[in-house]
Amino acid sequence: MKVTAVKVYLLEKKLSSSMCISRGGFSVRHHTIVEVHTDAGITGLGEGIGSARTVKGILEERLNSLLIGANPLDIELLRRKLIDSQVYFERKGSAICAASALEMACWDIKGKALQVPVYQLLGGMCQPSLEAYVSDIYWEEKPEAMAKSAERILGQGFGSVKAHIGYREPADEVKRVRALREAIGDKTRLMIDLNAGYTYSQALKAAQLWEPFDIYWLEEPLNPNHLGRAAELRAHSNIPIAAGENEFQLYGFKEMFDAGAVDFAMPDIGRAGGLQETKNICALAESCGIEVSPHNFSSGVLLAATLHLMAATPNTALLEFDSSENAVYRELFVEPLKVEKGRVQVPHGPGLGVQLSAEIIEKFAIS
Repeated sequence: MKVTAVKVYLLEKKLSSSMCISRGGFSVRHHTIVEVHTDAGITGLGEGIGSARTVKGILEERLNSLLIGANPLDIELLRRKLIDSQVYFERKGSAICAASALEMACWDIKGKALQVPVYQLLGGMCQPSLEAYVSDIYWEEKPEAMAKSAERILGQGFGSVKAHIGYREPADEVKRVRALREAIGDKTRLMIDLNAGYTYSQALKAAQLWEPFDIYWLEEPLNPNHLGRAAELRAHSNIPIAAGENEFQLYGFKEMFDAGAVDFAMPDIGRAGGLQETKNICALAESCGIEVSPHNFSSGVLLAATLHLMAATPNTALLEFDSSENAVYRELFVEPLKVEKGRVQVPHGPGLGVQLSAEIIEKFAIS
């Protein structure tokens, strides 16, 4: 089998609700999707996460040509070719995101070629369904508006929610954290995502002020470049620290783990280097006694890849789930996504179980 063509689609969807975070916000969602074609008539989908247009440009101008004529089943060889075989090593950034998309698509092709779901290729089924947490509560001026969003999520049967705050100083955000906890009660997990918007002193103050509200984890509290400060924060915080969506490859996560910077690791398959690299990161995390909850906030292609990875990786837990309808999400699945009592069922069809239909392309693709 050989790769004959690679197509890149930029999908765009306008928001139906607010998405304000500590470092600003946005009015549309973009997804960079690759479609890899083969001479066997099998196609595979992958997704690169990050600056969507930048990732698209790297794919079209540089990486796609490296895949043409190659056997997509030789995934280990191909991922090294895409990342490590150039004159200069790519260690972090959009080039790794672009390579992640192509690697993901090759797994989709391999699963379809062998007529098995990707989780079987990654080690077999360990978790047939995954408990989800919903991560689409965003900062709003009025705490009661955020509380209503949390109540909506609980009404859908989910038992864990994540809110994005940090737009204001920690003391001003207490009223929002309190409103959320009062809305969801004592038995529901509450995660807080700061989206790397606080300084060390602000994050430390936040950990102290918000501790009474039983925060399950404090996510991305600091600039991801400040590993030493992150380790200091973790040492002085009674709230567990989660991070990793801005980290790349096994080497980056080893530095994070060696620094003692996290309690929960959050590699993103579409950024960290693909499915195999993320599987390797999960193994490293397990050897360090660190829990893994992959970052998963984009289209249904990334969701599908994350479901298959977590299904085959027992030291992963808590699937990040987007219920906002702000992304091209459920419509990408070949079979309807099943969500029951806060748990998402893993697809059982061949490959990743997603497709890019002509209808989706017509409705969401932009040039």
